Amino acid sequence: MSDPVYIALARNEVVSYLGPAWPPTPGDPLLVIPPEAALTDGAAIVYPQEGRPGTAWWVVDSTIPRQSAGTPDEALAALLPGSVLGTVLSPLPTPDTPPQD
Repeated sequence: MSDPVYIALARNEVVSYLGPAWPPTPGDPLLVIPPEAALTDGAAIVYPQEGRPGTAWWVVDSTIPRQSAGTPDEALAALLPGSVLGTVLSPLPTPDTPPQD
């Protein structure tokens, strides 16, 4: 297994590549890449088998959401040391407040 490769790209480019997969749906798995990667937006390329082509995963806001490459899981987390697998949280509901004059 080779070390992952991180490539920085403009956020709007990455979001356009993700297409309908962005923004992620609440409840979906989400992998937070390690701060040591020094990557906010771009791609993380992992190599599950030595000597074989890698798989590129789109990274937005230091996270890897579900995308055409697949669904982030424990196997991907193991290929990105220091990453943390979690879940997309629901947006906070806004309290019902009466209109103010």
